[in-house]
Amino acid sequence: MQVLIGLILAVAISLLAYLAGALNLGGAAAATMLGVVIFDLGGLPWAILLLAFFVSSSALSRLFDKRKHMANEKYSKDSRRDAAQVLANGGMAGVLVFFHLAFPLQGWPWLGAAAALAAANADTWATELGVLSVIPPRLITTGKSVEYGDSGAISAVGLLAATGGSLLIAALAVVFDPFGLMNSALANAGIAVVLIMLAGLAGSLVDSLLGATVQAIYYCPTCQKETERHPQHTCGTRTILRRGWAWLNNDWVNAACTVSAVLLALGFSFILPVGSGMWDKGGMMTDMQLTTTAFENGQPIPKMYSCDGANLSPALAWSGVPTGTQSLALVVEDPDAPPGIFTHWVIYNIPADRDKLPQGVAKTEIVSGGSVQGTNDFRELGYDGPCPPRGSQHRYYFTLYALDLPANLPLGYERAQLLSAIRGHVLAQAQWMGKYQR
Repeated sequence: MQVLIGLILAVAISLLAYLAGALNLGGAAAATMLGVVIFDLGGLPWAILLLAFFVSSSALSRLFDKRKHMANEKYSKDSRRDAAQVLANGGMAGVLVFFHLAFPLQGWPWLGAAAALAAANADTWATELGVLSVIPPRLITTGKSVEYGDSGAISAVGLLAATGGSLLIAALAVVFDPFGLMNSALANAGIAVVLIMLAGLAGSLVDSLLGATVQAIYYCPTCQKETERHPQHTCGTRTILRRGWAWLNNDWVNAACTVSAVLLALGFSFILPVGSGMWDKGGMMTDMQLTTTAFENGQPIPKMYSCDGANLSPALAWSGVPTGTQSLALVVEDPDAPPGIFTHWVIYNIPADRDKLPQGVAKTEIVSGGSVQGTNDFRELGYDGPCPPRGSQHRYYFTLYALDLPANLPLGYERAQLLSAIRGHVLAQAQWMGKYQR
């Protein structure tokens, strides 16, 4: 069902863009494919970022046509994006959504995709709005005044536009963060916005730097002008390579822009507080093990543990809790839900000397032994089982955390608040996954 919804939305949006002159036929096909992949594998949050880039950049490409006419003859292509342009700008996000599929509870693919789209948006906004500057742009490498539309040219207006385009994606990435790692606290949200915005801005500057140095630039003998267009200029004359690497056209430069932003964002995520939960969540290998007799790891979850049955929490047991553990916490999540990660159970303040939870834990805030249950995404206390849309199979991850925190965390935590509170205090974690289809 999610695939069908994604296909219908992608086709509708791509068709509108084609009719509006923002895409050619190949571009519409590529945008449809990219939209289906991102919506199906990433869900609504990923689709929102892609749409924000696509809609805002397409709208700007149609504005101020008269003012941009002089610069357009220098660009490699016209304002109707083709398949190569679509994939150069959005392809990195498409690649990262596959990493999200492989590591569904880790946040770094989301951060990387946000940075990639922020860079693409920054570069597009700078290109489309930079030509409106009343002061001629300057070459990024020498500061020499150049013509509007020259590769490697930057201006104050262009930089401001790039910052705005990157900031738009950064803000949406934090607001719709499906992991809650970036928006769980105001400080983290601010750091995340700045990180993604600066990564996107830096990516657009990498684009300009490549354009000024090694991008293929051609010359039109008839018009006596430099251009990115090849093999023919707008006048119909065959263009001649003047400098740069012949294979490095504007599409490859745009792809390098997004890749550089991803590398910068992920690199800095290692040292900034907002990134501390991006890499280890769901991926820390330890001797601690989580098991259940209710279903095999990676196999279907019986109906009695779902919304279609008795909706009981399965009995769980664990072993190998590391020395120094003061409490445990458990989160059950569905990364395949259309809105993004959907939480089915939050239970914490589990005493360190406990090694199991019984079947059918009562739906009360405080349960036997003093453990505390938080609110799930059904807005209920305790466990609520799998309940996916009919026709689609979802995965459900049971993740147990061994913490160096005493079992006295406050009542009322939801998933994002719990993950924020335990960040930096996880000694080990273990996981069990089941699948369910209605």
